[in-house]
Amino acid sequence: MPPLWAAPEQENKTPSVVQGFRPWTNKEGNQMEASLVRVFNKKEEEQRILQVTFKLKGGKEVTIPVSTLSDTSQEEIKTWLQKHPFGVGRPEGPYMWPSYYQGANSPKVNFVRFDEKRKAYFYRTAHFDFYIDQDISKNTVSQCVAVFDTIVEALDSLPMQLDAIPRGDRPRFEALLVSTKEEYYRNGGMPNSGGVFMPGKNLTMIPFSSLGIVKRGNKWVFDGSKRDFEVLLHELTHHSTSHWRGMPPWFEEGLAEYMSVMPYRSGRILFTNPGNAVALSIRHFKKTTLEGLIYPKNTFQMLHPKALFDLDRRTWNGGMRDPLVSSRNYSCSMALMYYFMHEDGDGDGGHLIQWMHAWRAAVVTGNAEKYQELVKKHLYRDRSEEELEEDIRSALVKKGVRVDFSGHRPVGR
Repeated sequence: MPPLWAAPEQENKTPSVVQGFRPWTNKEGNQMEASLVRVFNKKEEEQRILQVTFKLKGGKEVTIPVSTLSDTSQEEIKTWLQKHPFGVGRPEGPYMWPSYYQGANSPKVNFVRFDEKRKAYFYRTAHFDFYIDQDISKNTVSQCVAVFDTIVEALDSLPMQLDAIPRGDRPRFEALLVSTKEEYYRNGGMPNSGGVFMPGKNLTMIPFSSLGIVKRGNKWVFDGSKRDFEVLLHELTHHSTSHWRGMPPWFEEGLAEYMSVMPYRSGRILFTNPGNAVALSIRHFKKTTLEGLIYPKNTFQMLHPKALFDLDRRTWNGGMRDPLVSSRNYSCSMALMYYFMHEDGDGDGGHLIQWMHAWRAAVVTGNAEKYQELVKKHLYRDRSEEELEEDIRSALVKKGVRVDFSGHRPVGR
């Protein structure tokens, strides 16, 4: 577990969903009814001062030093931090999903220097440090990297309280943009991929071709028609949520696939009809020759939920050697995530949100043996395997996807 006071530092963004209202008292004995939003460290003149952000009943947020609270309230915050070592509590409903997130189409980009070690030009945006191996205009950089900052902020806007924006001891994200596929492969990019996230380096690497940067004459310019952002959105989702360590593959990959199929237009990610976007992606898989082998008779042969819940990372990675297995694992995880985000229960993702925060807390506090217990409590909720499958089938058929759980290939090799 991180040290008690190793809470993240605040930036100009706070969650929209907060803890329940209750009284808090300051040293003068004055009380206020407020919800605890976040506890974080703030640097002030080389000192780290613990701060707490509250939300008042009218919606206004106030941030004050923890030291200004009464001894009793300070002890309550210390106890709370022991249960919430990341400084962010488990969100409570109502869970409001955005219809879209609008980022900056041309975000501010600052040139820092030429980095001799990387042999690349170093730029900085709101959330990323960019290294680019060619001298391209700041305007071109700004246009093509808008998706980077937008995906981070869009994830942060979801009621899942992913805390996607880097804060405190979490370093800024890094990205390496390379001009050729040869350079991409030389630096560790995988064949037939449009981008890769390297967690050990806190780095997402993207070739120019995936961003629509093309060479015309002696200049590199942005051509918005020559791009496919799905792989990039997938990898950047992994990057933005990499601090959620210990999450199972169906959650990590399902969320990344979900975000990758949400329509992206000039700094805007649309969540208007996520079920349609997921269904279109599944139908696209079914149309290909490869996927036709595993989706016969116009049905989506989905893995049983229990098979996905029990699928560990080693088995997932083993399945990557077989395109039939890997594509099934990805599409099934995306469908499962969509169901729990938008169709399960009240359709607001509440049960999934409660599960993911309960499981994260269990991982951090060394109680990973609670996985099956938490899945049963929050996701099954007294339903049998067959009942859960029927609920998933009914939800997806409304989106035009016929689901069959009766037969499937193994989840890994």
